[in-house]
Amino acid sequence: MTEQRPAELPDAHLVEMAQRDPTAFVHLYDRYVDQIYRYCAQRLTPTAAEDATSVAFLNALRAIDGFDPVRGGFRAWLYRIAHNAVIDQTRVRSYAQIDDLALEDPEIGLEERVVAIDQRQSLLRAVRQLPPDQQQVIHLRLASLTGAEIAEAMGRSHVAVRALQHRAIKRLRTILQPVGKDLTHDQ
Repeated sequence: MTEQRPAELPDAHLVEMAQRDPTAFVHLYDRYVDQIYRYCAQRLTPTAAEDATSVAFLNALRAIDGFDPVRGGFRAWLYRIAHNAVIDQTRVRSYAQIDDLALEDPEIGLEERVVAIDQRQSLLRAVRQLPPDQQQVIHLRLASLTGAEIAEAMGRSHVAVRALQHRAIKRLRTILQPVGKDLTHDQ
């Protein structure tokens, strides 16, 4: 029988390895660092997202011995830690006014960059108008978590998360609806 590479092992096995030897945590880090960074970057500036990502993984490493797979999956547990790191960062920093990554891309024309920045900022402003639990469900969904993983990360039932997501999307549609769309023309 050939030995599996760490990248091929399930999370539960990697967690067990990391609980026995903290240096094995690097395999979990490698598997999730890009996903966690993208989740953090949805809500923070690139620099703040890097900081939050680092804090999330440091906190996860510190708490790995207390992780209990019976209570839920590692991925949802890690996103819950990342969410807390994002909240800590937002207490210290405000959202970016300009997406500096979009400005640095020479392949995108100036007009496209301005439109993309404006759309992103409009969406972020709209999401910030939602109640905190609706903001969290939207950000977790944008991070590609499943409904079950979101429920686990938020400590709610899957049905409650689906209802929360439905209300959040409905509210976002209302917020983002163009002004005057329902107005009649002058006679």
